[in-house]
Amino acid sequence: MIWMNLNLSFFSFLISCFMFSFFYKHILLTLISLEFMMINMLMNLYMILINVNMNFFFITMFINIVICEGILGLSIMVYMIRNSGNDYMNLLNLMKW
Repeated sequence: MIWMNLNLSFFSFLISCFMFSFFYKHILLTLISLEFMMINMLMNLYMILINVNMNFFFITMFINIVICEGILGLSIMVYMIRNSGNDYMNLLNLMKW
């Protein structure tokens, strides 16, 4: 049962990687696909840690990193929308960081 869930989680991770590569024009869609990838990685990590009966401290560290990554992405997106008015990725080359 756990291996079936692990295979499903790896499959959904691959789908999220394809989403990330196809929807690259808008930052919001890119951030959503990145968060979907992180959720799938968290599910994979959880399934693997259940199988080997290890400590779940690493999961809490991973969740903290994912939250910080999401906040940083949203703050960059808000900064871009305030300066340019839209969230197109092609404007990243024009912005002077």
